[in-house]
Amino acid sequence: MLYQLEKLNEEEKELVLNAPAYITILIAGADDDITDAEIKRSLELVHIKTYSESIDIRDIYEKIDTDFESRLSNLIHKLPSTLEERETVVIEALSKLNAIFRKMDERLSHKYYLSLLNFSAFIARAAGGVFGIERVSFREEKFVKLPMIQDPNPVA
Repeated sequence: MLYQLEKLNEEEKELVLNAPAYITILIAGADDDITDAEIKRSLELVHIKTYSESIDIRDIYEKIDTDFESRLSNLIHKLPSTLEERETVVIEALSKLNAIFRKMDERLSHKYYLSLLNFSAFIARAAGGVFGIERVSFREEKFVKLPMIQDPNPVA
């Protein structure tokens, strides 16, 4: 999938690479508190995806994994501190993936989209409930299906 990024400008490439970080911030921060445990789980998940994803998109996660912790940290510190403002900025950024996906191979962008949905669900389950396991809060539920991103190939 990395060769698909060559079709994109630098800002678009960065957004594709930052998508898991934005999703982490959106879902884990839905309760207005991004914990160290939630950050740790997202770091683990990105690393797992370097070998658990289909071969088509595994390389994108390998690229993300090289500096995901710093990407995530930089975004957390750069984004607004208030919940509503942060959500607005993150939703706006993730919405830009719709136009980016149209520039990429439909099959690959669809696989990446599905992978991001999976990532979102995992973070939501990791973030809530008793002892932080397997419960999705109302605020997380609002975003877990990433309604701001459209499936680039809904018939696949």
